[in-house]
Amino acid sequence: MHYYKNMKKKIMFIGNSRTGKTRLANCLNKIQAETRRTQMVTYGACTIDTPGEYIENPLMYRHIIAASQDAGVLIFVLSYDQPNFSFPPNFALMFNTRKIGVFTKSDLPVKKHSTEVLIKKMKETGVEPPYFVTSTETMEGISEMVEYINQR
Repeated sequence: MHYYKNMKKKIMFIGNSRTGKTRLANCLNKIQAETRRTQMVTYGACTIDTPGEYIENPLMYRHIIAASQDAGVLIFVLSYDQPNFSFPPNFALMFNTRKIGVFTKSDLPVKKHSTEVLIKKMKETGVEPPYFVTSTETMEGISEMVEYINQR
């Protein structure tokens, strides 16, 4: 499997609670641990994991903006099973850093949303394709995502 090469600038994950941001971060940091809710911004070897509450509460956006200063890539995460979407329209456009869209939990047998719905929401957020469909259970799309990040 390929891993992120630029350790000076980290990969930052932004998304609602329970979308799989921490599992993605653990995967990229080569950590095999039980995931728990992220309560604060967590810095890993090559990642920055933000709590879902930061995007769910507009008063916390400033913390996302501050943490993004250490990031070389922002990954906006949507999941096939999330109950609602908290990204405001064009939210991603306020960042000068590279942005990537990732759809998680592709391995779920029953999905609440279609890929088309997630693409529409990602575009409304201001994140352009390509998008990566991933599963930390089956590892689908993870190496392709990291390879894409490393090529840029």
